Amino acid sequence: MSSIDDKMYKIIQDPLNGPVKVSGIFLDIINSIYFQRLRYIKQLGLCNLVFPGANHTRFEHSIGTMFLASEIKNYIGINDERLEIAALLHDIGHTPFSHSIEDKFFENFGLIHEDLTSNIITGKGIYGDSVIPEILNKYGYNPEEIADLATGRNKKTVLSKIISGSLDVDELDYLRRDSFYCGVNLGNIDYKRIFNTIKISENDIVGEEKSIPTIESAIIGRVLMYSSVYFHKTCRIAQKMLGIAYELYNGKDKNDLRMNDYEFIYALENDKKSSEIIKKIKSRNLYKIIYRSSYSEDALNNIREKMSVFDSDLYIIDVNPPLYFNEKSRLKTDFTVYYKDKKYEINKISYIVNALNENIKRRDIIVSADESILTKAASIIKT
Repeated sequence: MSSIDDKMYKIIQDPLNGPVKVSGIFLDIINSIYFQRLRYIKQLGLCNLVFPGANHTRFEHSIGTMFLASEIKNYIGINDERLEIAALLHDIGHTPFSHSIEDKFFENFGLIHEDLTSNIITGKGIYGDSVIPEILNKYGYNPEEIADLATGRNKKTVLSKIISGSLDVDELDYLRRDSFYCGVNLGNIDYKRIFNTIKISENDIVGEEKSIPTIESAIIGRVLMYSSVYFHKTCRIAQKMLGIAYELYNGKDKNDLRMNDYEFIYALENDKKSSEIIKKIKSRNLYKIIYRSSYSEDALNNIREKMSVFDSDLYIIDVNPPLYFNEKSRLKTDFTVYYKDKKYEINKISYIVNALNENIKRRDIIVSADESILTKAASIIKT
């Protein structure tokens, strides 16, 4: 990062990457209110109820993504500070508990975290008080342009693909970081080997043939992290209970999007309708699994009909992995590599990647229920 030559700098000690030196525009952004807010938004929502070490935040993940963006520049010959700036800002719009109840915020307000990231960077909507546009303008950068890079909405540029592409610095940080803090050692990807074996070709990031084993290992790590951590059945129960609490909450307002985890929990716990379920989450008195079967649309509809005799806030019907999680778009198996001097998507040449694509298609229906209906619900659903 060129700004580290400034006289005023700070060193941030990252447990994953070691000391990260920041100054200039990066230090100004990090010291801003909306970026500091990320200190109080957990990276993995309520997964710390299963993995006690998973208390890391979007703050350190954003620092790590910036660090990797700076690292990759040295390998592929890009000298553009916008890459690190956009990487640092890519998650600034995350709502409380990260992805845990992002679907509920979308249902109520029609916004996802990329929209909010863009609005904070440009100072729009409820983020009119954001100082990020002022900081960017001060250093000669266009907020709209940085917003497009940070959210991956300008797919035509290599910079955007490095931040949000088939194998990006965002993912290379969060897989390694989440694995480290959860203590599962599944996402420990050799990012330096990847950086050493990729190059820019026709405005795209492409792997050399010798990169294929490392890319395969990254995809394997991604799948294992999803199955073992992100889609862990108990993590999903806790997060869906939080979603139910928000549905019950009387005080819904767009300003909920600006809250951090602690403010959000405080608001819901002090609301008559949502307080009880928040207390259950805080004491880890979670809904218990009463039924599990292979997924089919007919089976799902049958279960929904049987459980409809109970209040909807007393049970959860979960499809795991979720239906939106389909092979190519979520596993990102379309990364381009050279094989025998020709370009291929890795899923076209790798037996390992194809096997993973098939594996992720297997889904379960998992039904869990509150203790007040546990016995009756288990009896009804099994008839």
